[in-house]
Amino acid sequence: MITEVAPLTGSLIAMDATIGDSPTSVEAVFEKQPLPEFGELVTLRSMAVSVVLSIVFCFVGMKIQMSAGIVPALNMPASILSFFLLKWLIRLLQRCGFAMLPFTRQENMFLLTCVITCLNLSLTSGFATNIIAMTSIVARTLGDDPDPRDIMDHVPIGKWMVYLFLIGMTGVLSTVPFNQVMVIDYKLLFPTGTVIAQLINSFHTPQGAYIAKFNFDFSATYIGLGMICPHIVNFGLLFGAIISWGFLYPFLETKRGQWYQTDSHTSLTGLNGYKVFISVTLIVTDGMINFLTLITTASINFYRLRKEQDSGLTNYIKKHPSLNYDDRKRIEMFLANQVPVSMPVAAYIICAAISTIAIPAMFSQIKFYHVVVLYIVIPVLGFCNTYATGLTDWSVAPTYAKFSTFIFAAWIAKPGAVVASLLASGLIMAALHISSQAMQDLKSGHMTQTSPRAMVTGQLFGVAIGSIISPCVFLAFQSTAKPNAPVGSKQSDYPCPLAGLYRAIGVIGTGGVKELPKHCVKFCVVAFCMTVVIDAIVLISQKRGWRIHSYIPSMTVIALPFFAGSFFTIDMCIGSLLLLVWIRMNAKSAEMLSSSVAAGLICGEGLFTLPSALLNMFKVQPPMCMKFISSGQEVEMRNQGGVGVWIRAMGVGEEGEPGYGAISNRNVAVAALRLSARGRRRRC
Repeated sequence: MITEVAPLTGSLIAMDATIGDSPTSVEAVFEKQPLPEFGELVTLRSMAVSVVLSIVFCFVGMKIQMSAGIVPALNMPASILSFFLLKWLIRLLQRCGFAMLPFTRQENMFLLTCVITCLNLSLTSGFATNIIAMTSIVARTLGDDPDPRDIMDHVPIGKWMVYLFLIGMTGVLSTVPFNQVMVIDYKLLFPTGTVIAQLINSFHTPQGAYIAKFNFDFSATYIGLGMICPHIVNFGLLFGAIISWGFLYPFLETKRGQWYQTDSHTSLTGLNGYKVFISVTLIVTDGMINFLTLITTASINFYRLRKEQDSGLTNYIKKHPSLNYDDRKRIEMFLANQVPVSMPVAAYIICAAISTIAIPAMFSQIKFYHVVVLYIVIPVLGFCNTYATGLTDWSVAPTYAKFSTFIFAAWIAKPGAVVASLLASGLIMAALHISSQAMQDLKSGHMTQTSPRAMVTGQLFGVAIGSIISPCVFLAFQSTAKPNAPVGSKQSDYPCPLAGLYRAIGVIGTGGVKELPKHCVKFCVVAFCMTVVIDAIVLISQKRGWRIHSYIPSMTVIALPFFAGSFFTIDMCIGSLLLLVWIRMNAKSAEMLSSSVAAGLICGEGLFTLPSALLNMFKVQPPMCMKFISSGQEVEMRNQGGVGVWIRAMGVGEEGEPGYGAISNRNVAVAALRLSARGRRRRC
């Protein structure tokens, strides 16, 4: 999934292999370049660029998450833009007469770490999931009369900044003691981190630098998103949209008055009950199966590696004389610059103590002993999740978050339990995902000979700026939302589809759902059985080497449109189709440049999101607007200081009535003819 952040596609891994004719040893190319000192890679210029890129990617990531719920891995666009913008800034300053330090891959890696950490904190902050799920807007989508003690509508932005800073620090600090074990001792691949390292190494050699030149396109976010996401994900989303909105929901609509009586679009006793519980069943069942599979695989591999290797690394290089030149150089740098274990352990204990006091003080629904339990289990769960990520490139932090929502709601089981469980799940989600992605970055730093101390510094800086940027970005989206369609509502441009899912799990955990529409449980049982069967087929085919598993999408992917809607699936499939056509025409060009084009499509629109939000916040209106109305009368609509447009809205009903949203070609043609015939009328 996408807060459920998707992994990199296989095509990106192949991209680096096509860049030039690089020698076998990567580090031999950089042998004449001395390793930069700490102050030469943790620079003010890299920090300044990281703040700019963090703002852009936070806007992009949060917008996608709020509207679609699926967020792809943005590591690749971030790596390209970090190289491009910092190198451009250095050239600009040099032309202005300033003496500049050389731009090294280590500084590039520090910059990228800051941006990725800030982005991960933004995506797991909860502003599109558990935080917005606490509001009355989302609560009313699950029931017409929510308990006011389980609602938090107005929380000062400063509280969210403190909350995000604490959970972000928790994620970074909980993983630092395991850096050496994960990267050096057990040699986990961390595929995304490996690919990013190879890309950055290529950027800083003459053969590979040319790939960073691309153009921005200021549109088509979801098409670019479709080009990054694997084809099986995009077409799985489309399949889920067709099954749910094309067949299942129209069938259930015909049962109104027989299986359920209410016409409410928010009550769980009506059609909405089927949507919520079927989607929750599909996602949670698939998550449980994948969770158990990953834990079992990780445990077996961990046991085998533990027997084969000595965790004491003092004489690591002496015990491994067969290490190649690259591995030897990287391990020497890593061991010489590692962070002493006592520092992150002490910092984690201090952070836990502060959180135990501060979080219950800010949010009365959660108690200090709940926070203590969370900080005890986070290092254990974080290790398991990070180890699984190193093997599979997939973080299951969202699964842990869903489980914790249910467990804490059932544990508290009284008014306020839903908010408390959502706060707990937010802490689990952010801490576990940030810790696993921090290890991904550390793997990239290891392969680019970047000091682990500098990497941890970049992660801490990313948490600091992310805790400030994320609430501000969310506030900007709130301020620009339509008054009658606020963030989190199904009519909004930012419906936050996963928010209802998280709140529904909390409600179910407290036992608050007493009535369901007829046959809803039967549909959930069928969904459960189908998920188990399909996941079993995938596991068996993977074990036996059958290719069929490559054509079966994740049930979580299929389930997302059941609750989120189908509006974004076509665009993402168009992105996949464009990439397939491109590969057919020129496979090498597609492999090398598709990620750059997708980055332009996504980030180009993201670059305009900030000024667009600012214009809306200051009530600056566009020079021309067009509106379709249901009265059937010809109306002149004049925008203040802009252009008047005449249009006759025929056959357009109110929302929920036949014809809503269906504008005929004749009406559009009439509007165009009137506009062209009468010309523009400007205010004097």
